[in-house]
Amino acid sequence: MTTSLRRLWARFLFQDRGIVPTKRLIYLISGLGLILFVISFFRFDLIIFATVIVSVVLLSLLDLLRSPNRKELAIRRVIPEQVERHQQEQISLIVTNRSNKQAEIKWLDDLPGSIETKRPDLTELLANQQLTIDQPIQASERGLFLLKKIYLRYQSKLGLWQKQITFDLEDTIKVIPNLAESRDYLTSAQKHLLHEGSKIRKQGTGLGEFAKVRQYVVGDDPRKINWHQSAKLNEVMVNEYEPEHGKQIIIMIDCGRMMGVELDKGNRLERSIEAALTVATAALDNGDYVSVIAFAKDINVYVPAEKGLAHLQTILQAIYSLRVEANESNYVAAFQFIRTEQQKRSMVILFSDINQFFLDQQSLFFIKQLKKKHLFLGIGIKDEWKELNVELEPTTVNRAMRKTVAQQIELWNLREMIKWQNLGLDLIETKSGDLAVTTISYYIDRLNRGLL
Repeated sequence: MTTSLRRLWARFLFQDRGIVPTKRLIYLISGLGLILFVISFFRFDLIIFATVIVSVVLLSLLDLLRSPNRKELAIRRVIPEQVERHQQEQISLIVTNRSNKQAEIKWLDDLPGSIETKRPDLTELLANQQLTIDQPIQASERGLFLLKKIYLRYQSKLGLWQKQITFDLEDTIKVIPNLAESRDYLTSAQKHLLHEGSKIRKQGTGLGEFAKVRQYVVGDDPRKINWHQSAKLNEVMVNEYEPEHGKQIIIMIDCGRMMGVELDKGNRLERSIEAALTVATAALDNGDYVSVIAFAKDINVYVPAEKGLAHLQTILQAIYSLRVEANESNYVAAFQFIRTEQQKRSMVILFSDINQFFLDQQSLFFIKQLKKKHLFLGIGIKDEWKELNVELEPTTVNRAMRKTVAQQIELWNLREMIKWQNLGLDLIETKSGDLAVTTISYYIDRLNRGLL
């Protein structure tokens, strides 16, 4: 295809500038052509034929004159600061018509394929009007995406021809992980602590850090009454204590090859990032220090430890664009990095593929060294294929073979996991939907038992 033909084809594909016929004009020409063709069998009159053709041409030219000039139209986008994955958001398009002619418009923007959207076929734009159009979008992939152009087509009421114009508008749209679980935790923390019987343990009387003296209210423990202040102020006052805060939590996110395994919604890395953010929310809300390390072959991201929910935004901006790498994960380098950077006793939570540990005996040595100073948890997502095939009824030879292979994998995993647990190393596999709940339950349980 020559350069000129490519340009012409691009214009018909809603690109660049130009004028294209509408379906209405094509139907009109086709209908008139059919009528003239039938008439020609009975009587061929060149004057009638020419009159009809000239009339159609004049009508189409009139249609072009009744539509606004390209310079009289303007458009701009209003994009949210950040968009959550799998959450519906809106992009606002503000179209300005500075002419005294109305038009019907439709548009096409260069959103990436991972962002779904819906656009009306034609939208009416009145003369001298500024119209705001809300365009719903839903993203399925994280990252920072560049938007460069908006392609606009418009026509008059007759709708015989459509003019098209390209607007160069550079914007960026930031798609972050889904924070629904983090919001749910802040709304109802107890809901995230009931997995496998885990509950919030009540604080013992007088334990924790002294916070303040306040007035007694119905339901307060009488053992907390501050008799000295009560006698001084002539009213019942009680001591208030806060739980001990300031624990160190290190969240490790594996970005290696095996984290690219696809699940129902996204892949293992997607679910791990969202679960990691929920765990970070729980720890920060509890007053603990949280640091994050993302790694594959090398250390990709390191967020130093801080406390307070404001730190969650720092973590989010650092890890929202993480991608699965084609390399195997270098656990040794990641564990050595922790030993170098973190001197205080910490809880290390690693989101990874558990099976990788069983195949990498070198990582076992370094985890055992890490365990001497830190509390370690390795957590991963169960293999959906294995879980599905273990439950198969062996009604055919093929199903029996699949069930046998799945059971062999399951038994091997159990043996390896028991071996690691006998060494005092906690490894957990759970369903993707329970990843955040299971991790938070483990975190709270270890705090309640005073192991950190």
